Amino acid sequence: MKRVPLDEAEPGMVLAKPVTNQTGVTVLPAGTELDQDLLTRLDRMNLSAVYVEGAAGADTDKSPAELEQELDRRFRKVASDPSQVMIREAVRRHIHAVHLTAKAEADAAGGVA
Repeated sequence: MKRVPLDEAEPGMVLAKPVTNQTGVTVLPAGTELDQDLLTRLDRMNLSAVYVEGAAGADTDKSPAELEQELDRRFRKVASDPSQVMIREAVRRHIHAVHLTAKAEADAAGGVA
């Protein structure tokens, strides 16, 4: 089970936990396969995230470009806040530093990063 921000949830994902409204009433039970209509409905509820089936951290093979796209998507609502821009850019530099380190280690080991 992993927690997925709603703006990263995709059709085809399966809920691992039920989704409840503000009064605790189950809106969608565990096991529900998400589709675009359900994602739109959850967005209208101002839900921030859902729990879906799958291992946490299963997306560890993302390229730096994919990580940057995800970073930009996560910071899009605060793009006009200078302090948030600084944080986003610090994370971007970290992504590149980690990628360069991994590539250098793979090259030293005779592999490909």
